[in-house]
Amino acid sequence: MKRLLIFILIMALIASGCTTRNYDSNMELGKSQVEEENYLEAHEAFELAYKEDQTGETKELMELCVLLADGMKKYEEQDFEAAQVFFEEAAAYKANYEKSKLMVQKAIGMSSEAGEASAEPVEDTEAEQSRGESEDPVIESEEEDEPVEAPVTSKLADKGNQSNKDSDKTLTKAQAENLVKDYADMENYPRLQIQYDREDEKGDYIFQVFEMVNDSKGSGHKATWGWYGVNKKTKEVYELM
Repeated sequence: MKRLLIFILIMALIASGCTTRNYDSNMELGKSQVEEENYLEAHEAFELAYKEDQTGETKELMELCVLLADGMKKYEEQDFEAAQVFFEEAAAYKANYEKSKLMVQKAIGMSSEAGEASAEPVEDTEAEQSRGESEDPVIESEEEDEPVEAPVTSKLADKGNQSNKDSDKTLTKAQAENLVKDYADMENYPRLQIQYDREDEKGDYIFQVFEMVNDSKGSGHKATWGWYGVNKKTKEVYELM
């Protein structure tokens, strides 16, 4: 009996050591990818580390990697307005760890760059429109001798198009997660944690809200508080039965 207990203890120590090594190696890999601005690869590494040990630092790094990766993708596609939305959300992130704070500073800088880039074509368009208006031909009125200026095209259609464009912006995972946190009143339940699970057939984000519970043997398990879905277009949060 004594030998069995010693064997169990040794195996537990070995398993614990493997978990720690896996966590540390994945965290190190993720941080090195962040330094090279490979945010998708960094997110994959942090996700593996999170499966080994669900720490606050790992969670922060995963969320910031998603925002920066989406922002950089839109920036490279020259969709500067959409890129700025992701960068601003990352810039407003309340980071508690050193690497997370550096990522927030990166987001602040990229938000400024995206804002400047999105402003440049607007200025060019306004200048061209101004030149076009100044070159409008003078139309002779058949009924009067005085010249009549050509009518200026209404800008209402442009405003409508811009409004439709703003409404079509897809809700990000991080934004959806914050909606679930508010819905579940997690601020008043500090022991609760939230984890993204999947995207269902309707395109809605699915999250699990749970609490880590330690049993009498000292091992922990998840106690599910609830499953929640978020509609990307309407931003509606609902509970899954």
